[in-house]
Amino acid sequence: MNDTAATPWYKQFWPWFILSPLIMVIFASFWMLYIATVTHDGAIVDNYYKDGLSIIERTEQDQWAAEMNLGAQLQTIGEKVQLRVNGDLDAWPNTLTLLYVFKTKASKDVEVRLERTPDGRYIGQLPQTIRGERDLLLEPASTPKDGKHWRLHGHATLPSSSIQTLQPRVE
Repeated sequence: MNDTAATPWYKQFWPWFILSPLIMVIFASFWMLYIATVTHDGAIVDNYYKDGLSIIERTEQDQWAAEMNLGAQLQTIGEKVQLRVNGDLDAWPNTLTLLYVFKTKASKDVEVRLERTPDGRYIGQLPQTIRGERDLLLEPASTPKDGKHWRLHGHATLPSSSIQTLQPRVE
């Protein structure tokens, strides 16, 4: 007779070799489920239909800005923002809103209110120093008297003391 005792299955190599990828996938799945429930993706929009309808309004704002030959030169030095706007508007608003948009995380967007000075420039203050690439969006802080809302676009890599140009995005 043969007295060799069979070793238990958990001491064998092959069961662990086969089960280890499955166990890793289970742990990875739970980790991804945890990340998905704890973090918030600000780039995801919850109402696509409403946003789809507002695209028409957004392009009208850009087209109207192009018709009025609007443009702007923006200079950001540290936390000070200085802007000069040019174009064929009859009345310039007293306050503009400049939005520094981070492409993938809405929580990193920064909004600055720019007040008009007597010499026609707009000046504002950043709440903190901004670093990295940002899209720029400039529009009146309130709806103009004529009801025609306009906006200008630009792009900047900050910090930078160079002048960025903002213009209508017409496609």
